[in-house]
Amino acid sequence: MARTKGYPEALEKKLADTRLYEDERHPEFTKTVEKISMTIPHMCYQCGTCTASCPSAPRSSYRIRKFVRRALLGLEDEALTDPDLWLCTTCYSCTDRCPRDIAPTDVIMAMRNLAFKRDIIPVNFLKTVQAIYTSGHGVPNNDVNRAARKKLGLPADPPTTHRFPQYIKGIQYILDYFELKKNADRIVKEREG
Repeated sequence: MARTKGYPEALEKKLADTRLYEDERHPEFTKTVEKISMTIPHMCYQCGTCTASCPSAPRSSYRIRKFVRRALLGLEDEALTDPDLWLCTTCYSCTDRCPRDIAPTDVIMAMRNLAFKRDIIPVNFLKTVQAIYTSGHGVPNNDVNRAARKKLGLPADPPTTHRFPQYIKGIQYILDYFELKKNADRIVKEREG
């Protein structure tokens, strides 16, 4: 079997065994995902339209229909510990094209929220939270971008917290209220020392 670059050994073992075991199923997980996502993954008949319309799928191992299937089967650990969960760009192409009117993107977002509650989240996402807390942006503006905007006849700073920094305090309030920054700092410190 091909090596899974940078993935835990446990994932390689899991990929070798494709059988479904009853003790791996958590029916409450299905109900929780449906409640958080406010959609109906149990109606999915695995046509593959979501995966076919996904811009991440051709460039990675990401297959959104696998996650919808995992939600349906109650495969909580398999879904939440799969690093591919974090490859969704939230473009909603899958949701726009689903013939069953399911919102696969919202299923993914529900799973991400559940994974975060278990501290299962890539460090780069946590560093984005830290950047948003500081600047209001996941990718703060820089001199190169400002120059490009000026060249296009646009103001150097977009009409966001770059131009209106007084709103950063509101963003910080929201992140503090939900303890996102606190948890991001804790997890990054645990993982990076």
